[in-house]
Amino acid sequence: MIFLNTDVTVSSVTTVDDSLLDLLGDTRARVVLELNDGPRGVAEIAAALQLTEVAVRRHLHALEHDGLIDAETVRRDGPGRPAARYRLTERGRRLLPDRSAELANELLEFLEADGGQRAVLRFLRWRRARQQARYADGLDADASPAQRAEQLAQLLSDDGFPSRLEADGDSLILRQQHCAIRDVAAENPELCAFEAAMFRDLLGVEVTRRETIAGGHDACRCHLAVDAAEPAAGDAPCAPPQAPEQAPEIDPPPPEPTNPRPRHRRASDGNPR
Repeated sequence: MIFLNTDVTVSSVTTVDDSLLDLLGDTRARVVLELNDGPRGVAEIAAALQLTEVAVRRHLHALEHDGLIDAETVRRDGPGRPAARYRLTERGRRLLPDRSAELANELLEFLEADGGQRAVLRFLRWRRARQQARYADGLDADASPAQRAEQLAQLLSDDGFPSRLEADGDSLILRQQHCAIRDVAAENPELCAFEAAMFRDLLGVEVTRRETIAGGHDACRCHLAVDAAEPAAGDAPCAPPQAPEQAPEIDPPPPEPTNPRPRHRRASDGNPR
């Protein structure tokens, strides 16, 4: 068992986001947070986390294999081999918590206050169309639905929504282990519904949303009506991924009146929108 000193004073390793813990496990999550403060060498990480250098190298290798970190070689001032220092990749940074959810919620609140629920739904349709067109470009139209589902899981992972497929009898479950917009989705559950509809159009199969992180579950799960068994070679592919129609244009906001009345923030009723 690896010993972790809970009294470590380095600020970046004293708080680990729950979603990061679920995704990477305790030690690798702490390595990621340590690297969030800047590039580190093996000895520095080992000292900060109270681990052996052998253990640190093992975790760094796994994180590098997953594309979450990379290494840069730094030449020493004196004799000796160049030292490796590790840093987060852009993909690794996407896993870290930030305050963008607060801004996104405020923008959606403004849209609803200014244009009603219809304006929010128009934005969500526009967002889905953009995502769907991009994902459709990354899917092989000649592949089977199960193979396309595997490709979709990789595309989602690259976008900061680490995903994998799980067998569910003769069908598949698409499991998303982390939600980069969970706080926004908790306030706007329509996001989850639009995403499930996008999966349906991309895969050409029925998709049922079962659980969401925003709803309090440990992962987002969608049931895919896909045969889990790989098709035999030469089998005809099923429906190819569908690119959406051109994304609707968003009308510019109307001009403000000459003497606008101050807008008051609506009291929250505590229910998600």
